[in-house]
Amino acid sequence: MGAKRRPQRTLLKIHNVVRQALTTGSIPGFIDVVMNLNSPALVEDNLIWQAKAAGKRIVFYGDDTWVRLFPKHFMEYDGTTSFFVSDYTEVDNNVTRHLDSTLKRDDWDILILHYLGLDHIGHISGPHSSLIQPKLLEMDDILKKIHGALISKEAEGSLPYLLVLCGDHGMSETGSHGGSSEQEINTPLVLISPAFKRKEFVGDHY
Repeated sequence: MGAKRRPQRTLLKIHNVVRQALTTGSIPGFIDVVMNLNSPALVEDNLIWQAKAAGKRIVFYGDDTWVRLFPKHFMEYDGTTSFFVSDYTEVDNNVTRHLDSTLKRDDWDILILHYLGLDHIGHISGPHSSLIQPKLLEMDDILKKIHGALISKEAEGSLPYLLVLCGDHGMSETGSHGGSSEQEINTPLVLISPAFKRKEFVGDHY
């Protein structure tokens, strides 16, 4: 008998609440989970609103719940539905297809990409699926492309870039999330920028 799957609507609630936490810096409560089934626009102070208020031009591609949370914040967007958990290919291709042209443009300040494929694979077959490694390699190539484009822009005289790589949750041994296990709440955050002072590694210390 396979692992019990969390209902898709519950998954959507959890994803939406986590996105609110990421952008507002606040810890969501039970009422946030209850109210998030229909993904109403986020009215609480948040990073996206602050960026738009500062005149930043924001482009978004990926999970369309972002578009519902921030309906008037993006100068350009292409949302992909997260409802079909069995799809781990087209949901990502729909994001990647924009990259080559968008990275060559100079009319945006912030580019947000939300890839769903890795999350969907976890829900389908867990974190040890044979599909995980190819998907991680795909994400590696995409990250290299983005980083390379940002380096080129800086060489042409642009301001120092900031590349933020993060997940919105971890994954349990059964491929679910939303609980309090170490695997579910331990999530990496990587910040890359030439503005950061380079530190040399000596022995066991920086």
